[in-house]
Amino acid sequence: MPIEPPSDHQSRRARARRFPLRYMRLIRKHWRHAGPIPKLVLGLGVMVLLLIGCLELTETGRWRPITGERPLKPAMVDRTIRVRLGGKGPRTSARLSVTTSFNLAEASTGKIRAAGHAAVRDATIRPAPGRGIQLGREIIPCDDIILTPQRDAAVVLDDQTYRGELRIQRSGDELVLVNNIDVEAYIRGVLRGELPRYFHPESFKAQAVAARTYALWEKQKGSAARLYEMLDNEGSQMYIGVRGEDSVAVQAVEQTRGQVCMWDDHGVDRIFCTYYSSACGGLSQGVNNVKPNDPDVPPLRGNVVCKDCYLAPHYRWGPVKLSKTDVTKRIVAHYPALERLGTITDLKAKAITTDGRIIRIELLGGNGQTDTLMGEDFRLAVGGRVLKSTNFELESKGSDFIFKNGKGFGHGIGLCQWGMETKARQGWDYQRILSTYYPGSKIKTIY
Repeated sequence: MPIEPPSDHQSRRARARRFPLRYMRLIRKHWRHAGPIPKLVLGLGVMVLLLIGCLELTETGRWRPITGERPLKPAMVDRTIRVRLGGKGPRTSARLSVTTSFNLAEASTGKIRAAGHAAVRDATIRPAPGRGIQLGREIIPCDDIILTPQRDAAVVLDDQTYRGELRIQRSGDELVLVNNIDVEAYIRGVLRGELPRYFHPESFKAQAVAARTYALWEKQKGSAARLYEMLDNEGSQMYIGVRGEDSVAVQAVEQTRGQVCMWDDHGVDRIFCTYYSSACGGLSQGVNNVKPNDPDVPPLRGNVVCKDCYLAPHYRWGPVKLSKTDVTKRIVAHYPALERLGTITDLKAKAITTDGRIIRIELLGGNGQTDTLMGEDFRLAVGGRVLKSTNFELESKGSDFIFKNGKGFGHGIGLCQWGMETKARQGWDYQRILSTYYPGSKIKTIY
């Protein structure tokens, strides 16, 4: 069999192999008898020839320079946040307008029930008689549907406008209404729900990063089987939809797009639940004082001294007088099992932080039985706007409880909103603010 001539590629490889030997013999032959100047010229020539040889080797693919780390591919982040509208309370009906045509699909299968449905105005949605969902006079024979407008910001529910999709799920004779929305659009609807219009732009940016991290944390920890991750009220974050999208809020979201707070967990960057409250009252507290089952991460261990929330409307509050009968009714409404105590006759703080926050509180019943609640659970059961914080002094006086010398507003974990505002007006940027209230954290752009 005749031998095939080498390919052009093979010839280049052969030349590359012969290159060093060929030229080194010439160099040794003439080097001994050369003068200083020829040696200099010859040395420069050798450097040029070596460079040419390296380039030829690079061209053949036998050697390539190390160029450093390869760029990482951007992380794939599911940015859809599911927000239950109207809180957790039951809803038997709602008023719905959709200002553009829309598609109706089954939530479980994606099957289109109505494509290009005409816009509707002030239609009442309610459970249909027997089965299905009633939209105005139309009955949709499905108990779980997703309404997708063909233009954004087209869903108007009880006079509130929302971006994204609306999921309508029937639960017995009630409805669960969920807004499926991109996290960036969601944050635009949160900022003005959380902050007054006159707050500093750096405060809005700090709040945007904290609110985005909080939402993505809730999404990450939940299961796909959950219908929603967030409520639209103080149970999660105050979400008011499109009406909150003023220029300051929109700019804060755009300038912090994709940024979240993270902490270094043994070389792995992880997000954490960026809790925040209105006013810490002077010192933040650790997350496990309020939520014992939450991860004990460094940014949420508290003890951040804050001398800047003194302008908060409820920096100091009280006294608040409530009858023991009233307190009992409020507690039992949240914890029916505690009805066994009878009327609560006394309250005793069982664990207190260094600055006076009640971590656990003992309830003494008129029948001699006792039970214990977390301080924050007790506060929220009595009323989160009645008792502004768990930092108060207790007095039992006759048929009343008196809560006095109160400090701060909210749970006091993480970011202090009024402290943040004072710092922003003193020239702090949002990165510095966040790293102060979440010690050991860093801001990272994840998309």
